[in-house]
Amino acid sequence: MRNLLFRDLTYSDRDTLWQMLMYAAHEQTLEAVKSQALLVRYVENWGRAGDLGMVAVEPHSDRALGAAWLRLWTPSERGFGFVRDTTPELAMAVAPEYRGKGIGTQLLDLVLETAKIRYSEVSLSVRAENPVLGLYDRVGFTKVAGSEVRNRVGGISLTMVKKL
Repeated sequence: MRNLLFRDLTYSDRDTLWQMLMYAAHEQTLEAVKSQALLVRYVENWGRAGDLGMVAVEPHSDRALGAAWLRLWTPSERGFGFVRDTTPELAMAVAPEYRGKGIGTQLLDLVLETAKIRYSEVSLSVRAENPVLGLYDRVGFTKVAGSEVRNRVGGISLTMVKKL
């Protein structure tokens, strides 16, 4: 898609992160996302040490079309794709009406390139039936053996890692 601006996520992008988390979690409302502690942790206190991310916006309106962000976890506070406390977990979403236009690929490339400066690998959790698996495979993510788990909606999710 042409005429997009990609910029760093900042503390002032919290509303954008909530919206993108709603898309990533396949929820219908922000209230549904904000009522689930396991999801809230992906946005709460955005900007803490280790957080980094990119947002794709329409330059003329500053409307967010997608975002990709990384967050470090600890063994006691972990995301769905936790591997170790030195490996940030990726969360990513593109607004439904803009999917399939290359925005997610561009966001992922940018956030991974930025992550290389700080980290040796990145992890993620993805639903086994999610079409984005093809993108993750293409950019070099590999499935963590034995990582398949029943997710919060009853399907199967798996963890993937990419060496940087």
